[in-house]
Amino acid sequence: MIKNLVPGSKCVVYVATSNEEVSKNSGTFQGFVPVGEDSSICLELDGNQGELEGTIRLIPTNMIAAIDVIELAKEEKEEKKYEDTHYYS
Repeated sequence: MIKNLVPGSKCVVYVATSNEEVSKNSGTFQGFVPVGEDSSICLELDGNQGELEGTIRLIPTNMIAAIDVIELAKEEKEEKKYEDTHYYS
Protein backbone atom coordinates (compact mmCIF):
# COMPACT_ATOMS: atom_id res chain seq x y z
CA MET A 1 0.00 0.00 0.00
CA ILE A 2 1.32 3.43 -0.96
CA LYS A 3 1.24 6.00 1.84
CA ASN A 4 3.31 8.71 0.13
CA LEU A 5 4.45 9.43 -3.39
CA VAL A 6 8.19 9.51 -2.83
CA PRO A 7 10.64 11.60 -4.91
CA GLY A 8 12.48 9.35 -7.33
CA SER A 9 9.37 7.28 -8.11
CA LYS A 10 8.68 6.50 -11.77
CA CYS A 11 5.14 7.36 -12.76
CA VAL A 12 2.72 8.31 -15.51
CA VAL A 13 0.54 11.35 -14.81
CA TYR A 14 -2.67 11.84 -16.77
CA VAL A 15 -3.66 15.51 -16.97
CA ALA A 16 -7.09 16.87 -17.91
CA THR A 17 -6.68 19.52 -20.62
CA SER A 18 -8.98 22.40 -21.49
CA ASN A 19 -10.48 20.62 -24.52
CA GLU A 20 -11.68 17.62 -22.47
CA GLU A 21 -8.77 15.43 -23.53
CA VAL A 22 -6.22 13.73 -21.32
CA SER A 23 -2.50 14.38 -21.72
CA LYS A 24 -0.09 11.57 -20.73
CA ASN A 25 3.17 12.59 -19.00
CA SER A 26 5.73 10.00 -17.91
CA GLY A 27 8.85 10.51 -15.86
CA THR A 28 10.37 10.69 -12.41
CA PHE A 29 8.49 12.38 -9.59
CA GLN A 30 10.68 15.06 -7.99
CA GLY A 31 8.33 16.42 -5.32
CA PHE A 32 5.68 19.06 -4.74
CA VAL A 33 6.14 22.73 -5.62
CA PRO A 34 3.97 25.63 -4.46
CA VAL A 35 2.83 27.87 -7.32
CA GLY A 36 1.00 30.86 -5.92
CA GLU A 37 -1.70 29.52 -3.63
CA ASP A 38 -1.86 26.16 -5.40
CA SER A 39 0.50 23.22 -5.39
CA SER A 40 1.96 21.35 -8.34
CA ILE A 41 3.84 18.12 -8.75
CA CYS A 42 7.28 18.30 -10.26
CA LEU A 43 7.95 15.62 -12.89
CA GLU A 44 11.22 15.13 -14.78
CA LEU A 45 10.10 13.85 -18.17
CA ASP A 46 11.60 10.62 -19.50
CA GLY A 47 12.46 9.31 -22.98
CA ASN A 48 8.82 8.62 -23.81
CA GLN A 49 8.37 12.39 -24.22
CA GLY A 50 10.81 12.62 -27.16
CA GLU A 51 12.73 15.90 -27.35
CA LEU A 52 11.39 16.93 -23.95
CA GLU A 53 13.36 14.22 -22.13
CA GLY A 54 14.93 15.71 -19.02
CA THR A 55 12.57 18.69 -18.97
CA ILE A 56 11.06 19.55 -15.60
CA ARG A 57 7.27 19.83 -15.85
CA LEU A 58 5.10 21.35 -13.13
CA ILE A 59 1.57 19.95 -13.16
CA PRO A 60 -1.07 21.66 -10.99
CA THR A 61 -2.60 19.08 -8.66
CA ASN A 62 -6.14 20.19 -9.53
CA MET A 63 -5.51 19.21 -13.19
CA ILE A 64 -4.45 15.62 -12.43
CA ALA A 65 -6.92 12.98 -13.64
CA ALA A 66 -4.88 9.95 -12.52
CA ILE A 67 -1.37 8.79 -11.61
CA ASP A 68 0.03 5.36 -12.46
CA VAL A 69 2.95 4.51 -10.17
CA ILE A 70 5.29 2.34 -12.24
CA GLU A 71 8.11 2.03 -9.69
CA LEU A 72 7.89 3.38 -6.16
CA ALA A 73 11.16 4.74 -4.80
CA LYS A 74 12.23 3.68 -1.34
CA GLU A 75 11.31 6.24 1.30
CA GLU A 76 14.33 7.46 3.21
CA LYS A 77 13.67 8.05 6.87
CA GLU A 78 15.40 11.01 8.42
CA GLU A 79 17.13 10.40 11.71
CA LYS A 80 15.83 12.64 14.45
CA LYS A 81 18.58 14.82 15.79
CA TYR A 82 18.13 15.97 19.32
CA GLU A 83 19.88 18.97 20.71
CA ASP A 84 22.33 18.37 23.51
CA THR A 85 20.45 19.61 26.56
CA HIS A 86 23.28 19.00 29.04
CA TYR A 87 26.22 21.23 29.79
CA TYR A 88 29.60 19.52 29.91
CA SER A 89 32.57 21.29 31.46
